Amino acid sequence: MRKIAGYLMLGMASLWGADALASGYQLNEYSANGLGRAFAGSGVVGDDYSAIAYNPAGMSLKDSGMQVGVSFVEMYSDARGRIADPATDATLRDGPAGRLRLIKTLPHGFAQYKVNNELALGMGVYTPFGLATEYNSDWFGATHGIKTDLEVVDIATGFSYKIIPEISVGASFILRYVAGDIINQPILAYPSSRNRMNLDGWGWGTNFGIMYEPTKNTRIGFSYRSSPAHTVKGDHEVTTPLGFQRYDGKSTMTLPSQFLLSGYHKLNDKFALTASARYTEWSIFDDFVMTSSMPAAQSIPERWKDAWTVSLGMDYYHDDAWTFRTGIAFDETPIPSRQFRTARIPDADRYWLSLGFSYKYENMTFDVGYAHLFMRKSESENRENGSVLYANYHSHSNMLSVQMQYDF
Repeated sequence: MRKIAGYLMLGMASLWGADALASGYQLNEYSANGLGRAFAGSGVVGDDYSAIAYNPAGMSLKDSGMQVGVSFVEMYSDARGRIADPATDATLRDGPAGRLRLIKTLPHGFAQYKVNNELALGMGVYTPFGLATEYNSDWFGATHGIKTDLEVVDIATGFSYKIIPEISVGASFILRYVAGDIINQPILAYPSSRNRMNLDGWGWGTNFGIMYEPTKNTRIGFSYRSSPAHTVKGDHEVTTPLGFQRYDGKSTMTLPSQFLLSGYHKLNDKFALTASARYTEWSIFDDFVMTSSMPAAQSIPERWKDAWTVSLGMDYYHDDAWTFRTGIAFDETPIPSRQFRTARIPDADRYWLSLGFSYKYENMTFDVGYAHLFMRKSESENRENGSVLYANYHSHSNMLSVQMQYDF
């Protein structure tokens, strides 16, 4: 009985670590046009109403209108390896490989009202962070994670103001909802054992931006999005050979702040170039602390690092109705080494290849964007729950976004 209880405590520590790791997947898929150019020029292109989510100052580029859309994010990963004893390195389990293929649906919507030539008011609903991984329950790494599902929804209201014809500023206030559902197998000797944490809560954030437009064909913007700590609460459910128990769970998590620099330059009537550089402060995720009324408390070392994303894009204005676009990007993983790569987020450096188009009919515009993410092969040597996960990951991702704009 004492041995089972000890395994159970270790399992809870592993479970709580999973909640923090969900923040490792940053999402930007709330603009079909942006996806089509790998999000180069985010916030300063002015071809849809999503600027409030990237750089609120860019709202000055559009008149009154709205848009609604949905993005589909498909993630595939294949994990092969074994679970080993941390003291002897002897294999404890090397059963079925872990395979996941999931599709996450991300709806988004924006609207704005142009009060006059200087002031625009807007709002948006979108998903800036999210994660969904779910393996077959009997895979070899089940003690390190079976299911992780995190959803972060931002409700933003903001404004842009044109100080002088060349300079606009903007800001938004963000009301944020965070919900997570995490499951793992806490006891290696009991495959039916389960730890489940179901947490949610509300927080807030801000986004500030500035845009400089020296000519009608050239502009550059800079924005900063902050993310204070969020407290999430809910149920901690434990199923073992001893029975079923429910406890109170709680965690304080901080999603990373972000700096974004974007540019747009229209070469001529047909072509425009875009670029962006995004710096995300993932180093806030150094240690993660959990509490539970079991009682139990655990600090999980993660040691993530700040990371860059750089992208380049091009738009081709075929005629008044059709626009085509493409883009490439490099997206750096915040995970510093294989010792901190877990089954719940087998992240790696990613290379983007994107395509998209828009069709305008009267006061409506229909936009489509697609991207394929090539992910580097990665390895894990992660120690959790009294064991070591040795795994090799082969992963990729596909993204598709469609939206409709309506100009008032």
